[in-house]
Amino acid sequence: MEFKDIKVKIKEEDGYKGLYEISPLPRGYGHTLANSLRRILLGSLGGGAVTQVKIDGVEHEYTAMDGLKEDVLEILLNIKGLKFKIESDEPQVCKVEAKGEKIVKGEDVKTVGGVDVMNKDAVIAHLTDKAAKLDIEMTVEKGIGYREVEEDNRNEKGVFKLDADFTPVVNVTYDVLQARKGQQMNLDSVVFTLETDGSITPQAALLKSSEILQDFAGKVMAALGVPVDEVAERAESSRVIDTLEDPEEVEDELDAWKIEDLQISKRTKTGLISGGYKTIGDLRNATRQSLLTLPGFGNKSFNEIYEVLKQYNIEVKNE
Repeated sequence: MEFKDIKVKIKEEDGYKGLYEISPLPRGYGHTLANSLRRILLGSLGGGAVTQVKIDGVEHEYTAMDGLKEDVLEILLNIKGLKFKIESDEPQVCKVEAKGEKIVKGEDVKTVGGVDVMNKDAVIAHLTDKAAKLDIEMTVEKGIGYREVEEDNRNEKGVFKLDADFTPVVNVTYDVLQARKGQQMNLDSVVFTLETDGSITPQAALLKSSEILQDFAGKVMAALGVPVDEVAERAESSRVIDTLEDPEEVEDELDAWKIEDLQISKRTKTGLISGGYKTIGDLRNATRQSLLTLPGFGNKSFNEIYEVLKQYNIEVKNE
């Protein structure tokens, strides 16, 4: 089975959200690829998270604190929800020093060089009294996936070890759709919807997960006796296939498709060709009224071509 002309089309990018289509794929490979990449996106990418917390005057999570709406356990859970971008491979200490009536948020975290809070609007605590005070020292680390705290590390007095979710991908979903290339209809297309915490772009996250998948497959090949040089050579040659597709090039290719090659009835083809419509591109400015004036072209033919064009996001004007 050959994997030819696989391309990635950027359908939409807005801040930390992205919509990408990977196609064409052999039938059945849509789910294979999509599920593998999704698992890597959610569990194998690196990011930053708080792994340890000290709160001034607090010895355990059930300590009562005056002037705070939340209890200590709620504050710890809120801190776990903070997302960080960290450059250093070494743990970094960040602080919160808040006084008086205010809402303490991610933006109030005093970071060090190479560390930044991604969700600055995230609420940490509510100080409800003018005399209220909250001093927090948090350790931020770089890691991969999700890391649970070992039970024997939870008992140090006044120090709270936290389970850490390092993954920078907030959400990822996919749809496997039918695709075509020329007259070949039995192909798959995968549409990924990605959202990250901002420490990495959605496009970079998709690329990194693809590299991890390729590297893993290469190690399996090497374990089966394929020479390392050959594995590297195959990986390098595959990079030529996985190109980012220009939407304008996709549109030009689609416009060049001939009417006679479309999967429509002979009667509809004859009507379109006799009316001067030779390619899909010729139909971009067509209207319902102009098509219904074609020889032998009735509502049935119109509905047929309307549905075909709709698959490629071309809408016939209903005028």
